[in-house]
Amino acid sequence: MKRHSFRLLLTGQSLANLGDVFYIVSLISTIYLLTGSAFYMALLPFFSMSARFLGALAAPQVMDRFPLPQLIAYSQGLKTLLLFILAVSYEHMMQETILLTFVFVAAIAFLDGWASPASYALIPRLLERDQLVKANGIWGVVTQTIQLSAWPLGGILVAFSSAETLIWMTVVLYMAATLLAGWLAQLQDVKVSEEQQESTDRRAGWKAILKSPFLKLVTIVELIETNAGVVWIAAIMYVYVAEVFQAGEPWWGYINSSFFAGLIAGGLIAIRADQLLHRRARIIIILTAYSAALATMVFGLISNPYAALLLSVLFGFVTQIKGITLNTLVQMNVKEHLLPKVYAAQEALSLSTYAFMTLLAGFLVDLIGVRFVFIAAGLMLLCSGIMLTVYKKFLKADVQI
Repeated sequence: MKRHSFRLLLTGQSLANLGDVFYIVSLISTIYLLTGSAFYMALLPFFSMSARFLGALAAPQVMDRFPLPQLIAYSQGLKTLLLFILAVSYEHMMQETILLTFVFVAAIAFLDGWASPASYALIPRLLERDQLVKANGIWGVVTQTIQLSAWPLGGILVAFSSAETLIWMTVVLYMAATLLAGWLAQLQDVKVSEEQQESTDRRAGWKAILKSPFLKLVTIVELIETNAGVVWIAAIMYVYVAEVFQAGEPWWGYINSSFFAGLIAGGLIAIRADQLLHRRARIIIILTAYSAALATMVFGLISNPYAALLLSVLFGFVTQIKGITLNTLVQMNVKEHLLPKVYAAQEALSLSTYAFMTLLAGFLVDLIGVRFVFIAAGLMLLCSGIMLTVYKKFLKADVQI
C-alpha cells in the first residue's frame, strides 16, 4: 500500500510538473507574439518566483489545517481551476490583458509554494527509512528528465499546433494530476495529528532551523549552493558559450543538456547504490561538495568546449548525489509533523535570495566577465564544503528534531 501511494504521489507530481512547463511555454510564445518585448517575458519568472516565495511563507498555516495528502489534492485542484479559466479566455488574450494573465501565473505559483514542501515531506511517511535514498533518487531522475525534455517538447508542440492547444493539453495534465492526488488522499485518509494540531506556530520550521545545529548547517549550505548555482542557468551559460568558446546556440544546448544528463546519471547511481549512500552519507556529502566547487572553478578557467561538457556532466552528477543524500538525512532527522514546515522555510529562504543573485550574476558578467563569475561561484561552493568538513559531526542520522 505504501509503495502504491508513493507511485501515485510521484506520477501525479510528474504530470503537474510537465504541465507547469507546458503552460509557461505557451505563455512565452503568446506574449512574445503579442508584444515582442523581452521585459514582458522576464515578468513571467518574476511573478512566478515572487508568488511561490509567498506561498512557501503561507504554507505552514495551511499545513496545520489539512493532512498533507489533502493539501496536495486541494492545491492541484485549485491550480486546475485557475488554468481552465485561463485556457477559456486564452483566445481573447490581448496586449492590454497580459497583466491579468500574470495574476493567474502568480496564483498558480502561490499554490505550488504549498504543494512542493508537502510532497517532499510526504515521502518519508509513505516509505520505510531504508527505502528513502532510492525513493529520492527515483524522484530526482523523474523530475530532471521532465525538466530536460519538457521545454524542447513544449516548443515542438507549439510549432506544430498552437499555444492555445498546448495550454488545453496542460489542463488535461492538471486534471489527471488532481485525480491522482485525490486518490492518494483517499488512500491516506488520516486526520491532522494531535501533535500537529498542537504545533500551530507558523514559525515552527524557522525555529527548528535556528535551534538545531544539523538543520542550521544544512540550510546555510543549501542557501550558499543555490545562490552559487545561478551561474549554471541558461542565460549565463549563453554568455559563457558566446564569449569563451565563441560558438553559437548548438554548444549552448549541448552544455545545458550535459548538465541535466549529469543530474539524471546521479539519480540513477543513487538508486543503484542507495545502501552505500545511506551508510556513508557524511563522507559522500563532503566529497561531492568539494567536487562541485572544483568543477565550477575549473569550468571558469578552461577554453576547451569538450572539457566543459565533461565538467558540466560532473557538476550535475555530484550535485544530484549530494542533494539526494542530504535530503534523506533531513527526512530521517526531522519529526513528521515538523518536516513540511522545515521544507517550507528552506524553500522560502532559497527563493528570497535566488532572484537577487540571478540579477547580480548578470550584472557581474557584464561588469567583469563570465569567467570571474564562475570562479567566484566555485569559491562560494568551496566555502560550503569547508563548512561541511568543520561541522561534519552534525551530519548524522537518527537525531530526531
